[in-house]
Amino acid sequence: MRPAIRRSATLREQVVEAVMSELRQGTYKPGTRITEQSLAEMLQVSRTPIREALNQLLEQGILHGRPRGGYVVPSPSAEQIRHIIAVRMLLEPAAVGMAAKEYGAEQIARMDDAIEMEAAATDSPNPAEFAAGNEQFRRAVFDGIANQALWGIIAQFSSHLDLIRSTTLKDIALRQEIIGRQKAVRDAIHAREGDLAEALWRSYLRRSEETLVQALEEIAESLTSDQDA
Repeated sequence: MRPAIRRSATLREQVVEAVMSELRQGTYKPGTRITEQSLAEMLQVSRTPIREALNQLLEQGILHGRPRGGYVVPSPSAEQIRHIIAVRMLLEPAAVGMAAKEYGAEQIARMDDAIEMEAAATDSPNPAEFAAGNEQFRRAVFDGIANQALWGIIAQFSSHLDLIRSTTLKDIALRQEIIGRQKAVRDAIHAREGDLAEALWRSYLRRSEETLVQALEEIAESLTSDQDA
């Protein structure tokens, strides 16, 4: 189902959200070309807000420009992915350790709700449903830490996370594995075992890196095959 566009003063932002929705669902994969004309036809709006929205996504690094015009969903290299994960590895386990020291029943309940949301969408053909629960779990883990400066830095990886989710979450077995890993993190936080929670999160990040690199390599091979055909 295509996202609906409401005609209002925030049309540019609605177009941005429509494109982001397609990215989260995996409709736009790395390497996919996006044009003003195709979006205008899909969303039934004029090309001015389309152009403004695409330029915003370009500035945010979510889309890249093409030398001959138009935009493309970036396909990062394995090295770039590893660099991003390395930075997340420096920040996120420490934040999880803080959560283990600081969180009470309310935050644990938020994690439970997110895991239940994911479990309900485990077999859904639409990865966006599981991805929504995945984002809710992440926010449950990090939103409540006392060091909001740290959370602000962590939140800047949202576009990277959208790429991971849209590229990898079609795999049902991986969804089940993610839920198992999240339950272990939740239990460690609940038990106030900070060192264990940090170690589990590092393992979670390493698995994310492995899965995304593999998925991007498969996409690159597919694009090469399409070009050669």
